[in-house]
Amino acid sequence: MTSKEDVLQKARELQQAIQDLETVRYYQQVEQQIHENEQIAQHMNTLKQQQKQSVNLQNYHKPVAYQRSESTIQAIQSEIDDIPIVSEFRQAQREANDTIQFIIETLADGIDVAQVGTLDDRKEDDNEQ
Repeated sequence: MTSKEDVLQKARELQQAIQDLETVRYYQQVEQQIHENEQIAQHMNTLKQQQKQSVNLQNYHKPVAYQRSESTIQAIQSEIDDIPIVSEFRQAQREANDTIQFIIETLADGIDVAQVGTLDDRKEDDNEQ
């Protein structure tokens, strides 16, 4: 029988193994660069302010001003997207997510197979009795 502590230990080991993967480490490295980039921080602050303003304009039924605000938001997002580290970050994020999704699917497939085997064993035990 596997104890809860054993399961938690295995989960921690798996977590560490995932964090040690090159794709995950690279993603974390690029993410750190994003957080340290002043240009991106300024754009993000401006974007957040503009988004708040846009919500207010929409709530106060100011369609023309709202459309202008939305256009400004799109322009800011385009400026952010044009920063090279941002596209590098998005690519690294996709690769890390794909890797983690693959691990999750592999684990789920393995668990399904194990459960089917366990159920088959139980049926055989029941038939023998």
